[in-house]
Amino acid sequence: MIISSKPSEDLAILLKKSIKGRLTLYVVVPVMITLLTIGGIGFNAAYNEAQEIYDSDLSHVAGLMLSLLHAEDEEESHHAHDEDAVKKTVDPDIIELGNDFDHTGQQQDRQLAFRIWKNNQLLFYSKKATDFGDKHATGGFSNQFIVGKEWRLYVLVDRKDGYTLEVAQNLMVRKELISKVLTTIFFPLILLLPIILIVTWVGLRAGLKPLITLSQAVKSRSSLDLTPLPGYHTLTEITPLISSINGLLSNLSYALKKERRFTDLAAHELRTPIAIFKTQAQTALKSTDDMERQMIMEAQVKAADRATNMVDQLLTLARLEHADIPTEPLSLSLIIQETIEERIPLAKEKQIDLHIEEDAVPIIQVNKELFALSLSNLVGNAIKYTPAGGEVIVRISEQGRTVILSVCDTGPGVPEKKLPYITERFYRISNRKEQGTGLGLAIVKRAAEIMGATLILRNRDEGGFESTLQFSVGA
Repeated sequence: MIISSKPSEDLAILLKKSIKGRLTLYVVVPVMITLLTIGGIGFNAAYNEAQEIYDSDLSHVAGLMLSLLHAEDEEESHHAHDEDAVKKTVDPDIIELGNDFDHTGQQQDRQLAFRIWKNNQLLFYSKKATDFGDKHATGGFSNQFIVGKEWRLYVLVDRKDGYTLEVAQNLMVRKELISKVLTTIFFPLILLLPIILIVTWVGLRAGLKPLITLSQAVKSRSSLDLTPLPGYHTLTEITPLISSINGLLSNLSYALKKERRFTDLAAHELRTPIAIFKTQAQTALKSTDDMERQMIMEAQVKAADRATNMVDQLLTLARLEHADIPTEPLSLSLIIQETIEERIPLAKEKQIDLHIEEDAVPIIQVNKELFALSLSNLVGNAIKYTPAGGEVIVRISEQGRTVILSVCDTGPGVPEKKLPYITERFYRISNRKEQGTGLGLAIVKRAAEIMGATLILRNRDEGGFESTLQFSVGA
């Protein structure tokens, strides 16, 4: 087994080829982004709230200390005997906030520090404020770096009595709180990710079960089984797919039946001239009369010509059925002239007047080969079934946005009840002296469909038959 060295590429291929993988990605990623966004908003709100609370505590401690100092000053003023006692220089005292924080659980309070100044003389300070140095700020909140540590400092200035109070808290306490908040908010989200993945995958598997069942049903079918698929719970999203597949199966079934019928008819039609050719060859081998042998050989040539024509027509029809044939804007006049010139020798042989009547020289969207093939078949049929001395007219005209190509003859026409069937493959009218392959009009009909034209076949009121191709010209 070969293990890919590029997991990211394998994941990309899985997401590209798997509906469940893609749906899982489309569901889980937005959910996680939403949860992370909500978590981020919650964290930001909690962080700002914590900052405000801690700052409020600092300002509250400073205010409380100032109140105590004022009370102490009032008490001392009642016992003072002279003004020199107030102005004497004193050494600052070290004061701790307490030693019972370990028992109360308030470990963060041990990171508090303070200093009290009066008239620029330091009166009191806490042990943690030993390295603070001179005054650091004039008033309010600020962040200060002192001996490699960052402190949040609040300075309260009492200008009336000359007191300045500095209360500080080590920012490490706040960072620890932020870490706890982050852990509290985002750790559950990390735990949720595999749960969301599993729940989404299981849900998608259950939801896609009808599609999986449909896939297995199609996969297990024989290539010859073209019966419609069942509804599979007729889910709204799957019903159009099943309908499309059933439509395709129906079209394939029709095409196969049509192809099978065509093959059977082709085999039958080819068998007839081959059988005649074989019989005549056997007769010629047994004959001792040169005249009779000559007649048999001529009949064989005709049988061979018929078989060759049949094969050519079959190949042409097969090409039209399966090929993608392009069209282009072309002038019909030159194509008509070239096609008619090819049929003039046959018309002269039967003493038939073959000519063209042009009322317009239009340019339409056609395929040159298909148009020439269609016209050749129509003119060939007209010459074949028109008696000697008759007339065949090829007429081209334009009426509005419609170009009309007509081939008219003075032949016997077609019985009205048989008109709907003469474009079917291998259909031939009985009691006709001239025998064809029964494919000419089928080829013309198919060519007309490819070129977007309409084939109209009718008996003329004045006698004879008319074949018409109508082309719509764009605006």
